[in-house]
Amino acid sequence: MGSGMTRRVGFASLLLASTSLLGTGCWQDSYAFPTADDVRMAPREGDQMRSGSLAAYGDVYALGMQSAHEVNGWVGEAVEASGRIIRELEKWPATSTDGPWELYGPFDDAESGLSWLIRIDGNADASRFEVYVGRKGAKVASDMDELLSGSIQIDGRSRKGSFFLSFDAIERYELKAGPDRSRTYQGSMEVRFERNTGNELKVVEIDYEDFEVTQSHPIREYFSAEGYSFRRSAEGAGSFHLGIVSTFQTQVWSGPERERMLIDLEWNADGAGRGTSQVLHLEDEGDLAHGDIVIDECFAPGGFFTWREINEPYASALPAYNSGDPSSCVEIEAELPSFSR
Repeated sequence: MGSGMTRRVGFASLLLASTSLLGTGCWQDSYAFPTADDVRMAPREGDQMRSGSLAAYGDVYALGMQSAHEVNGWVGEAVEASGRIIRELEKWPATSTDGPWELYGPFDDAESGLSWLIRIDGNADASRFEVYVGRKGAKVASDMDELLSGSIQIDGRSRKGSFFLSFDAIERYELKAGPDRSRTYQGSMEVRFERNTGNELKVVEIDYEDFEVTQSHPIREYFSAEGYSFRRSAEGAGSFHLGIVSTFQTQVWSGPERERMLIDLEWNADGAGRGTSQVLHLEDEGDLAHGDIVIDECFAPGGFFTWREINEPYASALPAYNSGDPSSCVEIEAELPSFSR
C-alpha cells in the first residue's frame, strides 16, 4: 500500500522577502517564535519520520511515517521561512507601531511582485505575530491577506503555542513551487503544539477548515485532511492519528473515486507498538477492489513489523500477506499527555 500524499507547499516567495529586501545588521533575537522542532512528529526526539522500505517496515508504520514526514516538511517549512524573515526584520527599526504591535513593511519584493508585512508584539519569552501578503504597492494590512498568524510562550524548557496558515492566500498569490504549481489549494489549518525540550513530551494537533487539494493534470487527484494528532509522553510512549479523504487511483486496489483513510499508531517508551490502517468507502463513492480495507499490525522498536493481518477478502487475494506472531504484540498502557492549561 502507498498513500500518494506528496503535499508540500513551496515558500520560496516568502523567503525572497528576507533576502532581496534587506541587508545586514546586528542580530537581536528580540522575539520568541516557533521552530520546526516544535511541530516535528517522530516516535522519539531525534528520530526521523521518513518513508520506509516495506521490506523493513509494516505498511501501517510506513504510512504513518510517510504522512508525518510530509507534514513535518511543509508545516516546518512555513514556520522556518517565516522565522527567518522575522529574524532579518528585527535587525532593523520597525517601520511603524500600532499600540503594542511593531510593524515591518509593507515591503515590495521585486522578484515575486508581492508585498509583505509583519506585525509582531512581545519579547524573547512570549510573542504574537502576523504575516501578511499582498500585491505590489499594498500600503496597509487591510489591502493584504493574512498568510500566517499565531503566538508562542516559552517558560524554561516548556514551549507552547499555536499558529494559523491560510492555503487560500497561498493559492491566491501562487506561493507554490515545483509539482505544487499544478495543484489547487483551498482552506486553512490551525496547528497547536506543546513540548518540553528537557524530555520527550510533545503534543501536536492540526485542525483543518475546508482544506482541499485538487489536481486535474496529468491525473485527477483529490486530497482533504480531516484530523491530525500526535501525543508523546515524557518517557517516549506515544500515539499518532491521521484522517484523510483522497483518491488512491495509483494503487492497484483502488480506482479514481475518493475514499477515507484512517491511520492510528501507538507505541511504548521502547518504541514497540501497534497500528491500524483503514481505507473506507465514502457514501455513494469509492471503488475499492474488494470493499473496505483494514490492516492490523504490531511492530518492534524501530518499526520492523512482527505481525500483520489484513481483512477478508483481501487476505484471500493476497495469501502471503498475513504473517508473524500475534503474541509478539506489546500492551500499551502509558498515560499520554494533553495540552496543559
